[in-house]
Amino acid sequence: MISTATPSLPKSADIPSLAEVDASFRSVALFFFAKAAFWLIAGAFLLLLASIKLHAPAMMSGAAWLTYGRLAPAGWDILVYGFAGQAGFAVGLWLLARASMQRLQSSLLVLAGGVLWNVGVLAGTIGILAGYSTGRELLEMPAGAMACLVVAAGLIGSAGWITFAARTESQTYPSAWFVLLSLISFVWFGSVALMMYSGEGPRGVMQVLVQRWYANGITSLWLGGIAAATIFHFLPHTLNRPLASRSLALIAFWSLAFFAPWAVTAHGDPFPRWIISVGIAGQFMASIAILAIAMNWWKTAEGSLNALLASPGARLIGLAAVAYVASGALDLLMAFQRFSSWTRFSWMHQGLDWLLVGGAVIAGLFAIIPDVIARSTGQALSPGLVRLHATLTLVGVSLIAVPLVVGGGIQGARLSDPTMPFMDALRASMHLVRLSSLGLVVFLLGQFVFAFALFGVFRSLVAACATTVRTWADPVSKNRTAGVRS
Repeated sequence: MISTATPSLPKSADIPSLAEVDASFRSVALFFFAKAAFWLIAGAFLLLLASIKLHAPAMMSGAAWLTYGRLAPAGWDILVYGFAGQAGFAVGLWLLARASMQRLQSSLLVLAGGVLWNVGVLAGTIGILAGYSTGRELLEMPAGAMACLVVAAGLIGSAGWITFAARTESQTYPSAWFVLLSLISFVWFGSVALMMYSGEGPRGVMQVLVQRWYANGITSLWLGGIAAATIFHFLPHTLNRPLASRSLALIAFWSLAFFAPWAVTAHGDPFPRWIISVGIAGQFMASIAILAIAMNWWKTAEGSLNALLASPGARLIGLAAVAYVASGALDLLMAFQRFSSWTRFSWMHQGLDWLLVGGAVIAGLFAIIPDVIARSTGQALSPGLVRLHATLTLVGVSLIAVPLVVGGGIQGARLSDPTMPFMDALRASMHLVRLSSLGLVVFLLGQFVFAFALFGVFRSLVAACATTVRTWADPVSKNRTAGVRS
């Protein structure tokens, strides 16, 4: 994946400019970001309904498809697969092409994969809401829908690897390493999980172990790889300074690739003790990657932290970096038995999910998406709408994740008291759950703003296309012979 040999480079005339690299993403960016914006609004809306039902369970209780057990997994899967995965593919390929100084290769494969991916998300969402969920976290979609996602990821990943193979740069930037890791991860974890669950499937606790392995793999390597790639690219770019250490990035990459897939168990899990010990050891070893990444980003930003408040994208990338490191630190804390038993059945796990997916992945993607759209289409999103969207997204994600983490701590402390009734422990944290529902409202409003800004780009492109067509169709004036001889 990372070669120290210097490949033979083509002639300088064959090396595309950055403008040519960006232009090759025009159709891919428009297709993927338009679909991702739709799914993000749909997923945030379903999650808002599910969050409201936590403190108003009688609301819409007459329809089975509007129960919490269907709304929450459907909304979360839409958020992960419909938006984060789809937008992550587009941004990841763009970062890979720029790091390779090569146009996007096999764009038809990417578009075909994008169509199949959206078919899989749609079929999976309908299946969950109709009551055909598998009941396995992040694997709730029926097997047919998940197979569509795996095949689609294979098509998109193939185009990424073809682009990387045609690179004209002798030394690739660290963001490309994490993108390649991400492209491999989903196909690997998804295909193995589907094969394991095919036929009679695993028995007993092995079902839980396979699900944990899959969920951990796609969150830490697939989504986490995209988050790390966007921050490695955009943080030095925002601060206008080089990355502090390429060696630290290399240590983080290999530590994440080797040890993160092992970190699938915790104290109290229904597995043999040796499996739990291996999972905890994997979590400690994977923390090397988090430490190396945190040190690298801190040394890069040291002395220029004020620059992270200068623009909407800088604020979002700052949030993404903090959320990525914070989610890794919380994961490490949960490897300790006392902390794990304290927070095991609390809201903290939902807060951790929002820190990684909402804070690190979604905020990181939105820091760079306006730049991708502007460079690939030649049409910039409205600056005012971009600022408003960044503010609403930052406030919304913070209001969702922080109250859930704090509420999980309060709930865990109450649950650890044997004299405290369960419902009293639950009520002690419900005001923070309501605050997270408010955060979902703010977050949803922000995504409507982004969709409106994206619509403005489409409208400008359609208007420019119509003007070009009218120019071509305009007949030559009678007073102009256009060089025709009599």
